[in-house]
Amino acid sequence: MNIQRISESTGASNGTHEHLGYLRAFADACMLNPPYDGHVIVDLFARMCPWGTIRNDLNPQFLEEGFTTHALDAIALLKTMEMGSADIILLDPPFSDRMNQDKYENVGRASLYTDPRYMSELGDEIGRVLRAGGVVVKAGFNSNRPSKNLELSSLYISHYAASRNDVLFSVWLQSQTRLQFLNTTVDLI
Repeated sequence: MNIQRISESTGASNGTHEHLGYLRAFADACMLNPPYDGHVIVDLFARMCPWGTIRNDLNPQFLEEGFTTHALDAIALLKTMEMGSADIILLDPPFSDRMNQDKYENVGRASLYTDPRYMSELGDEIGRVLRAGGVVVKAGFNSNRPSKNLELSSLYISHYAASRNDVLFSVWLQSQTRLQFLNTTVDLI
C-alpha cells in the first residue's frame, strides 16, 4: 500500500479537487483504472469539480450554473444506475455539520458523514454500482472503508500548516467479482 504525506498551503482552496492530495489520489485511481472512451466516473458531491462524467451535487445552484449533470441526493442518484456501471466513484461529502452549513446552507440535510445509517446505505449503493476492478476515491477525516469488498490501495495525507486538521484522501479498489443469474446476484470473493 502506498502512503504519502503532502504539505499543502494554509490557503488551500475550498474546492477539494484543487488540493494536491485529491489530485494525486485521482491520478492514482486513473492509473489503476485507465480512462477510455465511455469511462464512467461518478462524482457524488461534485460542486465545481470537473472530473466526473456524471457530476452530482445536492445543491441545484451547481446544476443551474452548468457545473453538474444532476442535483440529487447521492443515494437517489446511485439508485438510478445499473449494477457494475461505474469505473470510478468520487466520494467527497461534507465532513462535519460546519461544512454542511457552509456548503449546503438550507439545502438537504445534516452532515452525511456523521449519519451512520446514511453512510452505510450509501456504501451499499457504491458497492452495487462500482464494477469489479473499479476504484473509489474518498476524501475525509478518516480512512473508514466506504463499502464492503473494497481494499485500500493508497492513502494521501494532506497536511496544512498551523492548527488545521489533516485531510485524508484514500483510494479503494473493488475486489469483488459478481455473477448474475436470472435477476439474482451472487458475490464471489
